[in-house]
Amino acid sequence: MKYVGNVWDKDALKNPETEYQALLGLLRKKQDFGMLFVRCSPAEGEQIMKRARVDASNQIFHILRLDRSITDFYEMFVNRADLHDANVLFVTGIEEFLESKIQDMSDRHLSEKLEHIPRPLAHLSLLQTQLKRQFPICFVFLLPLFALKFFIDSYPEFFDDDVEVFEFPTDMELLRQETFRWVSGDRYEAYAQISEEERDLKYDDLQKLIAAQPLISERRIELLLEQGGLLVAGNRCQEAIANCDLALQIRADNHLAWYNRAVALDLSDHHEEAIENYRKALSCKEDFYAAWHNLGTSLSMQGRYEEAINSYNIALKYKPDYYYSYGGKGLVCSVLGKYEEAIEHCEKALAIKPDYVQGWFSRAYALESIGQYDEAIASYDRALEYKPRDHQIWYSRAKALEQWGNYTEAIASYDQALEIRPDDYYAWNNRGLVLSKLELYEEAISSHDRALEINPDDYFAWYSRGNALSGLGKLEEAIISYDKAIQISPQEPRVWQSRRLALRRLGFD
Repeated sequence: MKYVGNVWDKDALKNPETEYQALLGLLRKKQDFGMLFVRCSPAEGEQIMKRARVDASNQIFHILRLDRSITDFYEMFVNRADLHDANVLFVTGIEEFLESKIQDMSDRHLSEKLEHIPRPLAHLSLLQTQLKRQFPICFVFLLPLFALKFFIDSYPEFFDDDVEVFEFPTDMELLRQETFRWVSGDRYEAYAQISEEERDLKYDDLQKLIAAQPLISERRIELLLEQGGLLVAGNRCQEAIANCDLALQIRADNHLAWYNRAVALDLSDHHEEAIENYRKALSCKEDFYAAWHNLGTSLSMQGRYEEAINSYNIALKYKPDYYYSYGGKGLVCSVLGKYEEAIEHCEKALAIKPDYVQGWFSRAYALESIGQYDEAIASYDRALEYKPRDHQIWYSRAKALEQWGNYTEAIASYDQALEIRPDDYYAWNNRGLVLSKLELYEEAISSHDRALEINPDDYFAWYSRGNALSGLGKLEEAIISYDKAIQISPQEPRVWQSRRLALRRLGFD
């Protein structure tokens, strides 16, 4: 069975352990210049650095934590002779402490091309040649930027073959679909709940009403935008954009048409164009707080966090009780590792609307990130009071319980998540890992088998299955599972090590 998810599942399909092992494999063998970007939360970055220094002990590691403003990374690094003996240099904080702006460059044409890329990436792309010429070091920049790989893949002319990206998505990103909000009356929420067949019937009804309207009329605009909301609810974003274009042909200064067009672009991951469309909506209606809010979220997707916070603040200026913008500020603060601030913003949102599910989820995530697992789980529970059939909340609750060491309750939460979405192979595999921690190996193998039925190409599930079989003493079967993992991903040292241990236990040296 092949996994088929919706548009919002693509980040969930990245296995953090697979990403780490791929990164580790590269770091172990790196002996020359490289520029790696690791997109992760600050807390996860600390774990990655800690693990890598142990797992790649053949390398000389240094960590450069930027805690003051710099105008040029190359000039600063040249003067840090204490770092020059490194094979691998981890760098944190460049997104916060880099002063220079690409607009300051003398080459105006190049400056204009680079201004669409987050500032740290644009700055470092210009320094590759200088760094490579002088330092045979692998520079690993840890950045909490959304869509990091998108930028590098989209502008290959700015990055050479020594540049690679590793991404560790967080649960917070899986909630971003709730942030962009179509404006076409309350009916949109209902459209998201009905079946595809019912949406098709409603589309035909609206099409008949649109055809009956004069070619230039406010009512025609209203119906086109309502139909657009129906299309977005069915993940038909390009058609929704076409509807907005028709509305704008009737009245080019219609702020709702520009806004809704931007939402459809955001949901299609075209954030740069979406930002332009939100600004057009705001040029038509300056106090349009929903547009300021969505603009903030779009900016955060581009890694432009200060601008995002500013947009959320403007939204709150026009509508002080707009709890979504407090939630957005909480989201950005969590991405930046400012968890205490994130909790404060979430609590402001929840004071306004106690049943704001994303507020409870965001609060739980921030609490979990600072190790307050009991409070985090209590927040997940509050979210579930209002949305008891939400797969992601149950899944995140399970992971928090696992981190806390409450394995039995973690399994129960994974069961709830899998009841809602039985095709989530990560939940099946994680469930198996927790069962192995309880030495319930038979059940663990069953869970790994379910994961592999859904995605037989996940090396980590085969590896985990091998470990469970080894725990039962079924060493020949364990070796078969390890071989499957190696066939899929031959560069995974832990799999080879576990296979060798199994062979040794069988008497083969």
